[in-house]
Amino acid sequence: MTSIEPFDILSSLDAELSARFDWLPNIDSLDFVNDPTKCGPYRCTKTDLERPNVGLHALKSTQKNYTFLEYETRLYDILHILKSMPVDGTEARDNMEDRVIQELVRIDRLKEIEWSGQRSKHGIKGAVVNTGMPLSSLSGSCS
Repeated sequence: MTSIEPFDILSSLDAELSARFDWLPNIDSLDFVNDPTKCGPYRCTKTDLERPNVGLHALKSTQKNYTFLEYETRLYDILHILKSMPVDGTEARDNMEDRVIQELVRIDRLKEIEWSGQRSKHGIKGAVVNTGMPLSSLSGSCS
């Protein structure tokens, strides 16, 4: 049995990431395990970006969350594959790893936007209250 060349793996992963990138933002709302209105503002921690679907902002395993959870899990699988590959002296693996991490940060921001949106719904029949949270605060990375 022949082994698959690292370049072939990276090429396949690149194509997969490119294809998935375009359709993920078309998700509906997300269903969180914890209630955003009771748990305070979104607090991104490094732990949130170490494993899929853990922490205060974990999502319920529902049909509504399926696409998001499947994508998040696949990104962590890809990251694991990349970390297990031998370093070949080129930047291709490192660039792909950076791309996956940036995508994990991006989908975490999508989760943050949804969490914040659900927190802003108060009162009778879900009247929306402007919390005054500027969009520029969403551009920072997790620490």
